[in-house]
Amino acid sequence: MDEFAEQDDPSDFVTLIPLIPFSPEVISLNTVDSTNSELIRRCLGEPVAPWTVVVASEQSAGRGRLDRNWQSEPGSGLWCSVLVDLSGCGAPTWLPLVAGLAVFDACTRLGAMVELKWPNDVTANGAKLGGMLIESAGVPDRWVVGIGINVTRAHFPNSVSLADLCDPAPSIPTVMAEIVNSLHTYIESWRDAGWDTSGPSERYHSVCSSIGATVQITRPNEEPFEAEGLGLDEYGHLVIARSGDRREIVVAADVIHATIKSCTPKNF
Repeated sequence: MDEFAEQDDPSDFVTLIPLIPFSPEVISLNTVDSTNSELIRRCLGEPVAPWTVVVASEQSAGRGRLDRNWQSEPGSGLWCSVLVDLSGCGAPTWLPLVAGLAVFDACTRLGAMVELKWPNDVTANGAKLGGMLIESAGVPDRWVVGIGINVTRAHFPNSVSLADLCDPAPSIPTVMAEIVNSLHTYIESWRDAGWDTSGPSERYHSVCSSIGATVQITRPNEEPFEAEGLGLDEYGHLVIARSGDRREIVVAADVIHATIKSCTPKNF
């Protein structure tokens, strides 16, 4: 076992393997630095089949976009990573948005009223429920989809958990099964459509609260500014308009924050 990962005793996650039959392996750990890092290490060490899942009760160095720390305390949420194969896909920049749609739908089915915040957050009335971190697996066409969702409790300021939003509150293993199944459905449907982004784009426009809202954009070495979120371009980048209808493209990798001034749930 890798020095960064501590194997747990068989947990409730293992009992859910029949509910995700397309997954060749669910690697359930007690503690790990990061589920994304663990899955990437495994991919670099030996062949790992698509839809392998790494899930941990605790992350000691969980991270989000731009290497921000993600607090991952034992028993408080779902911290997992899924290996996906995008062979033949010419639009991998859409993967964070497709993953967001999968998480959005899963949370909706669990009874939570949520919204998507571009580029990678799931929120509830503006409070952060979770997020996605997409990284290359270091193998051609293979990507790691990292997902962190507050389930039993939330720790950050202006954050929320599924226990606050759902009655009854779902268990962490149930949330994992719901989200991984949803991600599988979205990815395979996208593949069947020849990686056409028109379907994901239409759906994302309908449920993302960054679109049609006033957003405050913060970029390195630049004063924050406000603009209207107009939509997405063909790459999944955010199209905005400053005052005077000065339109520009905002790329996720170039943005520190894209804060929505007022979040409105868009479940339907």
